[in-house]
Amino acid sequence: MKKNRIYLIIIAILLVISLILVLFKTGALHGRNSSPKSDLFAVKDTANITKVFIASMAGDKVLLTRRDGVWYVQDSIRAMPEKVEELLSTIRNITLQQTVAKTAQSNINKMMSVNAVKVEIYQNAPKFTIFKHGFFTKERLVKTYYMGPATMDNMANFAIIEGFDEPCIVHNPGFKGFLTPTYSFRPVDWYNCDLFSTKITRIKKLDVQDFDNPENSFSVEKVGPRFFALYDAQHQLVADYDTVRLLDMLAEYRDKNYELFIGNMAAEKRDSIIRFYHFKTITLEDVDGQKTMLEMYRKTTPDNFYLDAIVGNANDTENEPYNRDKFYAALNGDYRNLVQCQYYHFDRQLQPLSYFLKHQ
Repeated sequence: MKKNRIYLIIIAILLVISLILVLFKTGALHGRNSSPKSDLFAVKDTANITKVFIASMAGDKVLLTRRDGVWYVQDSIRAMPEKVEELLSTIRNITLQQTVAKTAQSNINKMMSVNAVKVEIYQNAPKFTIFKHGFFTKERLVKTYYMGPATMDNMANFAIIEGFDEPCIVHNPGFKGFLTPTYSFRPVDWYNCDLFSTKITRIKKLDVQDFDNPENSFSVEKVGPRFFALYDAQHQLVADYDTVRLLDMLAEYRDKNYELFIGNMAAEKRDSIIRFYHFKTITLEDVDGQKTMLEMYRKTTPDNFYLDAIVGNANDTENEPYNRDKFYAALNGDYRNLVQCQYYHFDRQLQPLSYFLKHQ
């Protein structure tokens, strides 16, 4: 009994010590005038970050979520890896440069109340740690701060963190500039521009439907490492074709992206484009069975040409009806959010079947 009592006392002491350490770490025991640490805003273990929520005072917001190592925007659209990595690097390295002078705090607080961007960082984190062992680990909100406008020299930002009352000046050591662009609250700024990113060795099947000239539709199927069979519109095997041209076309699917995301197109215009100007569909299937479908639509010149098509006057225009540089596209059946692409970037993907045939 006496030995058990000693064990209980030791455990209780350890729990109290751990609680005190947690309170110090979270700032609960810091006084208003305590000197903050330089890493007050930083989250060093970015590998365990699960979500980042960013919102403006006007109500615009974006939620970045990590699932199975992949980041998504608004929990559905893949995020641009480079931009997410830039954000995580800033979250990891953001450093408190100094606190704002007492005489300027009132003005800074007023400015922050209308211009700041709220940042919430979630992480798989333990409730407390004893001897480097975490207990009660789950997704938790580990840091909330407000990123304000840039300082006068544009080399840092004003910021306020929950748990510390004074406004601060923060920066990213080694980075020349202010941090505001890194914390964009516009979802479109985070979208991954990739349409296709499949290496030729991972292509299983390609189907190209040409609606302007159906006889130039074709399909390609993998029959071995870097060996493919070409089929015509009736799925008849093409025995003799230009291998170099076909392989060059397939190789370019490793990196195809769009130029512009169009999320605010009027529904009437969007529906008419989808109805009248569909000229090609490309469907790519990889060796894992993952399919990517890109439906392509002509972009009219001028943009209000679609109205002529509705009333039957499309052939009355004296100008070239289609934009020769750009076209619209829908990825995987997402007709609400069209994207704009450049013809020259898809030059080989848009070639007809005749392009791959050997000319006698």
